[in-house]
This record gives sequence, structure tokens and C-alpha cells, in this order.
Amino acid sequence: MNKTEVAAELECSTRQVEKYAAENRLGRVEYVRGKRGREARYTEAAVASLRAELDRERQEVIGHAPAQALERQTGAEGMAILVSAIKDALQGSQAPKMLLALTDAAEVSGLSASHLLNAIHDGRLDGRKIGRGFKIRPADLQEYAKQVWKDAPEYEKPKAKKLGNGLKVKASKA
Repeated sequence: MNKTEVAAELECSTRQVEKYAAENRLGRVEYVRGKRGREARYTEAAVASLRAELDRERQEVIGHAPAQALERQTGAEGMAILVSAIKDALQGSQAPKMLLALTDAAEVSGLSASHLLNAIHDGRLDGRKIGRGFKIRPADLQEYAKQVWKDAPEYEKPKAKKLGNGLKVKASKA
């Protein structure tokens, strides 16, 4: 298998395949003459072995943080799951991230990144600019998500108006 085929099989980039080869995780690499010079060839057994190893690593990571639960739950419920996962991981051997990037916080909370950024600038959410991006503590994000949920108005469906001829017309937003 060539580098591109291995990348497709492992669902990663060709650069990552090169890193796996440099780490000797793909076994012995054979070089053959190709159209543009030497091409690396990998055995299917080595690729299958690395695929199984990567799947085991992914399962270990999922075991430490309930990713499937977070995909189904957003808002306050998702934040509660995230905070409990962080507490569980802190008690375990692998410590989680203590700070969330703005995009990660947006994904977990169900709020947009621009909304969270505006909240940081307005002082409603505690966040710090570290490097190029903003970082937020999970506990601060959970408190903010609860506050947003509490302050959110109830949605009322507009009522239809009846005309004299028996037809109904949707009410305009006023």
C-alpha cells in the first residue's frame, strides 16, 4: 500500500503516516521506484496492526470522557456531563484539559463561538486570551450556560388571526 492508501485506511493525513513510519509503528517500509522517484510501500498486515492499535487508543480516550453523551447533550446537561467527566478524570490517572478553547467551549455548550466571545468581552463570562485564542474554565462555562438558560425567554408560537371569511392568516412579528 502506498502512503495515500494508508492515510485513507487509517483516516489520517499523509504527514501523520510519515510520523507513524518514523516512530516505527508501521513496521518495515519498502521503497520502490515510482513515477516521481522513490515511493514508500507498507504491508497490509502492518497497517491493520496499527489500525487496531489506534482503535484501542481511541477507546481508552472515550472511556475517560463520555464523548457520545456530550454529542447528544448540549447546554446545561452537556456541561454537567463535561464537569463530571473532568472530576472523574482528575481522580484517575489521566488529567483532562483544565481550560477549554473557545471552539471547544462552543461545541460543548451549544452556544456559538461569537456569542461566547461577546460574553467574554462584556464581562459576563470569565475567559482569558492565551496565545492566539481565548481559553475558558469548564466551571465558568457551566455557570454561564445555566445563567443563559435561566434568562432565556419562553418561546411563544404566534397565533393565527381569523378573518371574516373564515380564513386564517398568520400573525406578523411585532
